[in-house]
Amino acid sequence: MNSRQLFRILSAILGWSALALQLYLLIVINLEKGLPGIVGVMKFFDYFTILSNILVAIVFTTVGVQRYADGFFAHPKVKTGVGVYIFITSLVYVLILRHIWTPTGLSWLADVALHYVLPGLYLIEWLFFTPKGYLRWNDAVRWLVFPLAFLGWALFWGAIFGFYPYPFIDVAKLGYPQTLLNSFFMAIGFLVIGLLLLAIDRALGKDARSTALRDPSSVRSLR
Repeated sequence: MNSRQLFRILSAILGWSALALQLYLLIVINLEKGLPGIVGVMKFFDYFTILSNILVAIVFTTVGVQRYADGFFAHPKVKTGVGVYIFITSLVYVLILRHIWTPTGLSWLADVALHYVLPGLYLIEWLFFTPKGYLRWNDAVRWLVFPLAFLGWALFWGAIFGFYPYPFIDVAKLGYPQTLLNSFFMAIGFLVIGLLLLAIDRALGKDARSTALRDPSSVRSLR
């Protein structure tokens, strides 16, 4: 096992452990409120933070296990899309959400792992261990599908159960016009981060593109 594979396996273990801890905490919190534990499980999948970190853990697992190293989640386009999601997760938390609560104990541990440590580890994975030069500018638009689908689900879930995972999409307090406006700016944020990663990919991928032109099979092997 080389150092790169060890890094990926340890990152995968950390990712799944942090997610398991967060799930446990949500179940306990809801049980303490007198609600069924299943409510905590359902809320677990309502947070974009959780979904983006699940994708990160899947990527680390895929690229860390040799037999899956050429799978779907190892493709540069998929890995970069996941990068957009986890980097937005971290940025939104740092700029907006961390000011509205003060976690302690195990909650603090899960908070640090999911919002700081795993995004940092994924940045290393994307910058140094992901082939560059295989992305197209319109990929930034394709990467919007997942967050827009999440928004639709969050608003649908909120309309039925009255639970909105983030204050900037809380229709009960903001109303639909403000919520949709906030969502529009969030979509712009996703697009900007996607274009930024594409620009970095272009800057770092000149040699890779030259190789792809000489040997098209090098591109097919990544699919």
